[in-house]
Amino acid sequence: MPSRVIVTGIILIIIVAMLVFSVEFFLPISIKGDMNILCRKTLLGMETAGGLKEDDRQELVTELQNIGFTNISVSGTQSAKQGEILNLRVEAEYGYSRLTMLFLREVHSLLMVYDKSSLSRKVVN
Repeated sequence: MPSRVIVTGIILIIIVAMLVFSVEFFLPISIKGDMNILCRKTLLGMETAGGLKEDDRQELVTELQNIGFTNISVSGTQSAKQGEILNLRVEAEYGYSRLTMLFLREVHSLLMVYDKSSLSRKVVN
């Protein structure tokens, strides 16, 4: 009878560790999605403004820092006439602690890149 309790406890610990591992596996995917949303919003603003303004660039960097990104590099087309191609490239590192073994955590760093192009246009409602 006491051996059954010990085996059940060990199995429960392993199941919880596997659950934590699987949840942490999807964390970078979620963070990359958040980065894509912020960068797309900036690119849409660039389309109507005709380029990347310094205020928009600083706002993007601040929002990415609030999410947890470091070493952020933002480059984009400064000005473009209507119909010209705009480019936005954002590189940022995301560091997070990840479970690698049953009771061992390691810090991993991922480089995430957003590189998209669009046309400069004037939106009329």
